[in-house]
Amino acid sequence: MDTKRIFQVTAAILLISILASSCSTVPVTGRKQINLMSDSEVVKMTKAAFEQMKGQMKISRDPRMNDWVFEVSERISQQVFWDMPLAEWEFIVFDAPGQINAFAMPGGKVGVMSGLFDMVETKDELASVIAHEIAHVTARHTHERMSQAGILKAGSGISSLGTAIATGGMVHIAPSMNGQLAAWDRAKEAEADRIGMMYMARAGFDPNAAISVMGKMAQMDVGGPASGAYSSTHPSSQERLDALHAYLDEAMVEYEKAKALAF
Repeated sequence: MDTKRIFQVTAAILLISILASSCSTVPVTGRKQINLMSDSEVVKMTKAAFEQMKGQMKISRDPRMNDWVFEVSERISQQVFWDMPLAEWEFIVFDAPGQINAFAMPGGKVGVMSGLFDMVETKDELASVIAHEIAHVTARHTHERMSQAGILKAGSGISSLGTAIATGGMVHIAPSMNGQLAAWDRAKEAEADRIGMMYMARAGFDPNAAISVMGKMAQMDVGGPASGAYSSTHPSSQERLDALHAYLDEAMVEYEKAKALAF
């Protein structure tokens, strides 16, 4: 066996060993995932990114927005304690008119763009958005995304694996590999919808609000372009709306339990 062949076999065995030791299961859905990034690595990176955002973006001082975000995030964070026991929670409203967006990061960093309040009308609706974003974290989607980058990059040589993970490099991935990532990303959105709906219900927020918000998003989609990177990696709002209807009965059971405990 020549040297090149020996290297290829050794690299394959090493990669298989890494993957086998890095498998985990997504809560609620039970999907198997590969995570090569440690919690400490991911939290360190995302914490730095959050601090950078706070330094570069204006922070909103609107009392209603901040009160709503704090109350909603605090209640939902209590429901994920065992999934994020070491989280240092921080809830920030960024002054970003017109940006209908929110995010959560490993380590407990939650950011809401002020433009989101152009769409959400109740705390329940806000809870559906924040719970969805926190669900991405508890399902370890950030870890998984970085790991996928490393696995796919490994096709050009096992030595590039560490570099791909460290840089999140996706520039040189073949089109067929991008297609695989697209399918994975769609699965993650569906998972976050389902898990988030359970979180908000357990926190005492009406899960019907998740359907209300998704309905608004579906209306926003009407007439917009249904092509490009976003549509390839995200299920359509109508697909997500249909799925949320299917999860509603399960979520309502959790919601009724939460209401009973509140009295």
